[in-house]
Amino acid sequence: MTDRQKALEWFKNRRTAVMMSASKKMYNEAVKALEELEERGEGKWIVEKDEHGVTRGRCPKCGMVQYAGYTNFCPDCGAKMTEDKT
Repeated sequence: MTDRQKALEWFKNRRTAVMMSASKKMYNEAVKALEELEERGEGKWIVEKDEHGVTRGRCPKCGMVQYAGYTNFCPDCGAKMTEDKT
């Protein structure tokens, strides 16, 4: 089960706890956003050197390049990155 699916299930299991109309509207908007959210997938940063010999990581999903410190998610497409770097 993906993180998106877990979040969607969590929200849907709390549907009866939402009573006030403003809360219900925000709840419905959150559920709709989660349902429409595109799965970003997972990957590992592709470690390479640029033309100046500087090490960088490239997202395997969208190709975004990151130079300083690798994050758990691609800041461009949102793909989840695993601990291992390839």
